[in-house]
Amino acid sequence: MNKIAPFMSAFLIGIIIGGAIVNLASGIIIENISFERDAYKLNNTMLQEKIDKLNESIKNQSYRVVTDIKPHVLNSDNKIRIEVEKYIKEKLKDTYGKQVEKINPDLIFNIFEGRILSIENKKVSLKVKYIVINTTLEIYVTAQTKE
Repeated sequence: MNKIAPFMSAFLIGIIIGGAIVNLASGIIIENISFERDAYKLNNTMLQEKIDKLNESIKNQSYRVVTDIKPHVLNSDNKIRIEVEKYIKEKLKDTYGKQVEKINPDLIFNIFEGRILSIENKKVSLKVKYIVINTTLEIYVTAQTKE
């Protein structure tokens, strides 16, 4: 019995260590998948809001309206970029269906220029590069992380 005990204990320790490694690896994969799921949910919500606003505006319009919002975030990692895009789309969601000629670019610039967001315990400062207003409203911002 004494000869088998060291092998059995080594075998059990190996199972425990192997289980911990598999748990760690699967945790990382699950985190990435849940991050992607959240991004898809955000995209789905934005698209639904966009469809609703466009349907309302199409009923009575003979002019150009904003049909899409595309934020372009420069100089940031993936998580910060997605959070900043989410913030921009949330702030600009009321522009869906509005006449292109009635949108004030100075107002949009002032909303985002110098704005400081708290993302994952980091301070992120936004700087607007330029804004393109057409049926697709595009805003180009630089996100700078401040520690």
